[in-house]
Amino acid sequence: MTNQRSGVQLKDGKSASDILFNVLHDVQARHAEVFSSIDFPKTVKRFRDDYINVLPRFEAARIVSPSRVGIARELSEALAKQLVFQSENKSEVQSIALSDYVSQSFNPLPLKNVAAKEGSGWYPRMTDGDDEIDDLEALGERLCSRNVLTRSASRALAWLQSNALAEGRLDLSSRKIVVLGANAEMAPTELYLAAGADVLWLDIAPPSDTLRHAESRVGKLSWSPVGADILNQPGEVLSTITQFADGCPVDICLYAYAPGQARELRLTGAMNAIVNALPAELIASVTLLVSPTTATPLSPADIDDLEQRLLNRPRWEAVLDRLGMLGSGGGYASVEDSGASRTLVAIQGASYQAAQYLGKIVMAETWAGVGQTGLSTPTPLRVSANTAAITQTRSLNHPVFDAAFGGAAALQVETFTPVQSQCLNGLLAVHDWLHPEWPIPSSIRVHGGIHTLPYPLNTALRIAAAIGFFRSPKLLGALLRPG
Repeated sequence: MTNQRSGVQLKDGKSASDILFNVLHDVQARHAEVFSSIDFPKTVKRFRDDYINVLPRFEAARIVSPSRVGIARELSEALAKQLVFQSENKSEVQSIALSDYVSQSFNPLPLKNVAAKEGSGWYPRMTDGDDEIDDLEALGERLCSRNVLTRSASRALAWLQSNALAEGRLDLSSRKIVVLGANAEMAPTELYLAAGADVLWLDIAPPSDTLRHAESRVGKLSWSPVGADILNQPGEVLSTITQFADGCPVDICLYAYAPGQARELRLTGAMNAIVNALPAELIASVTLLVSPTTATPLSPADIDDLEQRLLNRPRWEAVLDRLGMLGSGGGYASVEDSGASRTLVAIQGASYQAAQYLGKIVMAETWAGVGQTGLSTPTPLRVSANTAAITQTRSLNHPVFDAAFGGAAALQVETFTPVQSQCLNGLLAVHDWLHPEWPIPSSIRVHGGIHTLPYPLNTALRIAAAIGFFRSPKLLGALLRPG
């Protein structure tokens, strides 16, 4: 339970793990024929103890069901009902459903802007090792050969190279882009501006003076000088987006993130409520990033890659596996010929999984397959919901993760810097906006190798961390330091 009483909150002060349990429990009970084989826990305590294994089994059963999208909609709607907006008046707390709150009338936030200007634009290139690569098709083939991203991601980069670049330059000057969480480490906001887009920056933190005056910034940049607080001002943020759109469809990017006090779930739920309340004709696309460390749908081709990875593993891995040190049950939960990745990490917590699975994976499928929730006649939306690389951001600033990053290569897992991830995420989102065929959520993934890891990530992480601690003993000191 959070100490904060106002703004977007979880209904009745429930914990994120309570909500995740209740939503999944109620849906699996209504669809007993779909989830009969997963042995869903009967109590929230048992669920808390085992959710990193339960969620992949649940997702594996859902994705092979003929009711896959319908169940996603039920899950999305159930989560929305657990979010409220609270206001405190003379020590009395008043609460209203978040969906009802954002449907009211609000004044838009005041905006400042710096005009578009002439510039060289965005010439996409990414540093990989000692090489700087500007041929996107070659970049995709190179990363795919190392099992860093899916074949669909490689094809997306090749399509961009052939269809979206003019003499190596990407031009987005015809697009209006709204970025919620524009200052987030994973947000490619600066790159969209370099490509000439008209960008609305929505974040508590304003754009830096450096960005406003950067030679690389070509597009118009608008922001609120008082900040845009998504948790405390969702109605004002919605009104600001509508004003910015001015009747034109906009690309809505949902990048806001903050850990602790269930903020992962509350922020994701708030952004989703804003999208669901926008007039559909103002939405050109919705873009979000899914963590690789959640229960992710895997195709038969993904599973074949995982099995090949198991067959070709080094001898030391096989020894550790026989000793039980890499966990049991394999790297995915399977139903029929598909499955879901067992890539949940307990240290990230239930709020993180509720946000990633309920707030992102199933919400994206609902938007793409049905449309906005709460409407009597929704229409499907173009949705870019790609898996982002494992990235060394501030949110993963923990000795265990630091050590795991250091030891990941031994398990054929690659991690990225924020700059690398911004480049890839931005390019793959642009592909999803421009390609004549609408994207399929969760098919384009930059997983770094963990989606073909033949062991549960939660246990494999311990081995990676142990290797990292051995290679850098100072990290062990940080782990043992009090506080």
